[in-house]
Parts: sequence; C-alpha cells; structure tokens
Amino acid sequence: MKVLIIGSQGFIGSNLLKYYQTTNVVDVYHCDIFKIENDKYYYQIDSVNPNFESIFRSNQFDVCINASGIGNVSMSLINPLNDFVLNTYNVIKILESIRIHNSNCKFLNISSAAVYGSPKVLPINENHILNPLSPYGHHKLISEQICKEYYTLFNIQTCNLRVFSAYGNGLKKQLFWDTYQKLISDDQVIEFFGTGMETRDFIHIDDLIQAINLVIVKGKFNSDCINIASGTESSVKDVTNQFLEFFSTKKKIIFNNQIKKGDPINWQADITCLVSLGFIQKITIKEGLLKYSKWLQEKK
Repeated sequence: MKVLIIGSQGFIGSNLLKYYQTTNVVDVYHCDIFKIENDKYYYQIDSVNPNFESIFRSNQFDVCINASGIGNVSMSLINPLNDFVLNTYNVIKILESIRIHNSNCKFLNISSAAVYGSPKVLPINENHILNPLSPYGHHKLISEQICKEYYTLFNIQTCNLRVFSAYGNGLKKQLFWDTYQKLISDDQVIEFFGTGMETRDFIHIDDLIQAINLVIVKGKFNSDCINIASGTESSVKDVTNQFLEFFSTKKKIIFNNQIKKGDPINWQADITCLVSLGFIQKITIKEGLLKYSKWLQEKK
C-alpha cells in the first residue's frame, strides 16, 4: 500500500510519518511547506499557493491522509480567511487533484469535534446536530461537505475523522502545553480560563494513530464521519491536577471563570462506530500524561 501524508510536519502528521517509517507497514510519502533535504519520498509545497496536482501527477497513491491545516480556534476568530484557506479551500484543491490524476485514491480527512459545538446531550454520536461555535468549526464542517460532494458526484472515496482532544508527544499548543509553559515561567500563579468543570474527551496520539490505521483498513469511505476519541469525559480541573503531579511545583492554580469564545463547555464522544472497527484504547489519560510530561522535560 502506498500512502501520502499531507501536513507531515504537524502534530498528527509527524507522528503518523514516524510510525509508518519505523514499522514499514506501508510505503509512505509525505508533503509539507518546509524544506527537507535528501528525502526522495518528500514533496515540498508552497505555503501560499500549494500545487497538489504535481504530486498526484507524478505518483499514484492508495490512500491520502490530509493532516494539514491549522487547529486553532482563537486564531480562526482573528483571521477567519486564513483559516478557511488552510482548512477548507485546500481540501477541495487536494480532492480535485485526486479526481483528475488519481481517482482510485482514498481520501482520509482529519476533521474535528468542533463541528458539534457545545452539545446539550452526551455522549455525542455522529448523527448529533452540528452547530459550530467558531470559524474553525464551520470550516471543518464545510470540508466534510466537500468530501461528500466528491464522493457523491465523482465517486472519490472519502472519510472524515472527527478528532476530539488529541494530545501527546509533539504537541506544542492547547491545555497541557500551555500548562507546562506557565509552570516553567516566573509567575507564581497558574491561571486557566473557565471554571475547571468544563469537560473534554482526550485521546493520546498513539491511540489516534491506531484509529487511523483501522479506518484505512476497515473503513467504508463513503463520505462517512467517525468520532475519534476515548469515549471518556474528563474535567479540565482533574486532568490538569493529574498532569501537575508529574512536576514538583508549589504554584497556585486558579480558574478565572471566563469562557473563551468558540470553546465548548462539555465533550464526550460516542465511539461505537470506531469500536466496531476494532478500536481498543491502549493509553489511559494517566499513562499518556506521564509520557507527555517526560517528553516536555526532555525538550526543555
């Protein structure tokens, strides 16, 4: 099997690339905007106007994994046009390249749980009402609709993965990264948004890679959407306290009761669909946070 990872230098893409390169389970090609020397399997694309056609014209792939784009709710509120280009416009550019040059290639789109918004009923299954709270969520939803368009009208096999709160080695943003940055700062108080009772469904990057592999092998690719999560609801306060246990700190922790615009209140995924493909969570939140804390301290 020949696989192409688009966005191979990002959090999900880089971990996928490392996994495939070390296990040799597939022939893996990859592309991103950065310059990499002496890698015949790498395609560098332009950051402003990427040319995906040249990639699919020069090679034929069995699967294309789109791990590109930008996953930042706050930035999408500041610059929604840039978010649209990276998370939506580039998706149709990739799919059009596949349609013209490599129509048998399956397309796996990394979407987001942000398409759900802030649900009133948990757990959230894939048929839940979609009500994004941010440009990021709206643009991910549009990318899913584009995948449906190319499947319905052009018979391109597509699948969307609605990833919940992924974390692990290589992630340099979001809750645990921000917590560590505040931990090593000179500030004596670590302040967080919200009340601490907000909840998320965390999935470690190793389990996320397991899920991606299962979908590639067993997925229907009929423009379907699949929740990617652990299926467990955890409060921000609880997981933050667990994380801080791996560090020696006497800093005071406070929550400012301010809800960030675009952030949901509670998340917990119904992962029945993912489990039906054979998914079993292998990394608990405690184990995952320990691994991440060690990585952060090694990178300090």
